[in-house]
Parts: sequence; structure tokens; C-alpha cells
Amino acid sequence: MRRILATAAIVLLLAGCGGNDKGDEAASGTVLEVQQQGDPLVFTLNTEPQNGLNGAVITVAAKDLEGAKPEDVVRGDSVKVWTQVCTQSIPAQCQATSVEVLDK
Repeated sequence: MRRILATAAIVLLLAGCGGNDKGDEAASGTVLEVQQQGDPLVFTLNTEPQNGLNGAVITVAAKDLEGAKPEDVVRGDSVKVWTQVCTQSIPAQCQATSVEVLDK
């Protein structure tokens, strides 16, 4: 019984270690075009200097958007994008774990 309780305690402690992982910061750039305002927000990213995510279609849930509401994001806004999953298509399509709007 003690072993079961000890194992359960360790599992609970480790479960809390994951925290709020945004993933890797994938890119910084500007909003080239807003394709869908609302939840989710969908926009095209313009990176400078250009990288593999230049022209990528970024999808982000409203709860994962920092610094602005989805309806306030417009072409030309500076953003940082964190992702965990992107397709290797052209253009790339990414599910963002977080997007920070820098200049609102």
C-alpha cells in the first residue's frame, strides 16, 4: 500500500512539472494578411529575414493570444509565434501554442 501511495505522489508531482509550455519560439515577424478573425484567429506571417515560416498560415486559439483580442489583429502588427506543430508544406501551416502581439 505504501508503494502505491508513493508512486501516486511521484506521478502527481511530475504532472505539475509540465506547466504552461509554449513550445519553441518559431518566428517573429508581421501579420501579412488576416484570413479569419475570431476564435481561432488565422493569419499569414511575414518573417524578416525570411525563413521557413515566411508566408506560413498561423492558427491560434483566442485564449493563446497575448497583447490583443483576435478582432484587433490587423495587417502590419508585429508578432512572436510559438509552435509545437507545423506542416512541411508550402506554405507551412502551424498550430500556434502562443502568439504575442507586440505593438498594440
